[in-house]
Amino acid sequence: MIETTETMTTRDGVTLVATLWRPAGPGPFPVLLSRTPYGRAEQGPGLHLDLPRLVAAGYAVVVQDVRGTGDSDGTFRFIAGEAADGHDAVRWAATRSWSDGNVGMFGDSYLGITQLLAAQERPEGLRAIAPHVAPGGLHEVVYSSGVPNLNIVLTVSSVVLAVNELDRRINRGTAQESDKNAYLAALGFPENVQAMAERLPLSDQPLLADLVPFYAGWMDHPDPAAELWRDGVVHYERIEVPALVGTGWYDYFRDASIGHYQHLRGGSRLVVGPWAHFTQDRDVCGRDFGERASQDAIDWTGLHLDWFGQWLRGEPAPERARVTYFLMGADEWRTAADWPPPAARRVAYHLGPDGTLGTVPAGGGGGEFGCDPDHPVPTVGGAVMTFDAFGPLDQRPLDDRDDVLRYRSEPLDDALEVTGAAELVVLVSSTATGTDVAAKLIDVHPDGRAELLTDAVTRVTDLVPGEVREVKVELGAISNLFRPGHRIRIDVAGSNFPRFGRNPEKGTTTIHDPSYVMLPIIS
Repeated sequence: MIETTETMTTRDGVTLVATLWRPAGPGPFPVLLSRTPYGRAEQGPGLHLDLPRLVAAGYAVVVQDVRGTGDSDGTFRFIAGEAADGHDAVRWAATRSWSDGNVGMFGDSYLGITQLLAAQERPEGLRAIAPHVAPGGLHEVVYSSGVPNLNIVLTVSSVVLAVNELDRRINRGTAQESDKNAYLAALGFPENVQAMAERLPLSDQPLLADLVPFYAGWMDHPDPAAELWRDGVVHYERIEVPALVGTGWYDYFRDASIGHYQHLRGGSRLVVGPWAHFTQDRDVCGRDFGERASQDAIDWTGLHLDWFGQWLRGEPAPERARVTYFLMGADEWRTAADWPPPAARRVAYHLGPDGTLGTVPAGGGGGEFGCDPDHPVPTVGGAVMTFDAFGPLDQRPLDDRDDVLRYRSEPLDDALEVTGAAELVVLVSSTATGTDVAAKLIDVHPDGRAELLTDAVTRVTDLVPGEVREVKVELGAISNLFRPGHRIRIDVAGSNFPRFGRNPEKGTTTIHDPSYVMLPIIS
């Protein structure tokens, strides 16, 4: 394996730097390209494939610093502008002496959306992509149904982007190691990220003003139609190449990733495991999904070698289903002809009085909960960016909160598979002019463990106090087998902080009939 540093020039004259790993033979070779803001290390963030194995299989592997990061020149704009640079990078990679003109792209998260944005520009030579845990646009990274994805945005900005920018300045001689040490001391991660989340207005973050200058603009422009979001949107109708799409049930870009597959289809494939954004192991914060659950167990690199062999080399396509997903609860892999699985049927489970949940409307109203931005319901697990408290955490630490409504089914007599997209539909009124509806789908075990499956939020504005309005909370995609003796549970509250930013209004929200959660049932 030969390693070299390569440079290219974009159409507007900016120099981008990449590391090339290629076989020692004469070539030329098909190229696997990844574009990253997180550094070009062989095992760097977002590079979850075995790069030496890719090279040993006869590929030239290129990992490029995107504009304004690492050793590349220019100004980093975070997703915006990556379409044009991605097009230029593919064309450059396709025309090198060591390239046979066939290019595939791979990588996770930011490295995934750079693939989609490049693909929509239809660069000559691009044959296939493999975006894993990738968003579909800049706005959906920052906001969820009008509510800031605060945990993700603040953690990425303060712990990743700001530190990367300091390293870049140190390497270029415009900052000292002492500057980085001073920043880290002031940040005091993770405690100070919580303090940053509590600071109002959210755009006023002195630690980020210089190092992550675009953060304030994100917070000041929640409208998805604002100009700053337009360069960071994937246009699926322009994409012609097939995509191998991967994600996890506890990934914060889960539904965006599934959306990639649904928009592209054609020759595309989807794989969903019991994973979070930055871990693909069998164990997710103490919940062991079994020996076949990890990416290593299913040979994630081998899956990609089959994929790129088919599209870059014309090798026979392996016999694989279009959709492969992990059924939690049963803790086993399943396949389907499409997503959602054609066998899924939508069943309404009604929110009843005294916390009941069943397929027969009970009447009597669903109760009320308080919303107080000074005392928000704390986040416990879910699709958050933290090192030790994410994913399927037990929700019992919140049992003493009187501002959370909990709706439980009776213990199940038979196993029940829920696979597809879940949605909460509630009729609400409020004493305030605005409120948030934060919801969770939970699997309650016979021993009382309340295992979180998925959560989401919707912000309601311009309410007339007392007016009843229908609110939909897209709980998103899920696949879980509720075993006999388990209960289905829905929690509803006015906050889930700091996963989501707080609603500044204080008030009381009432749930009216008919309100229900729509679950995709496979029987």
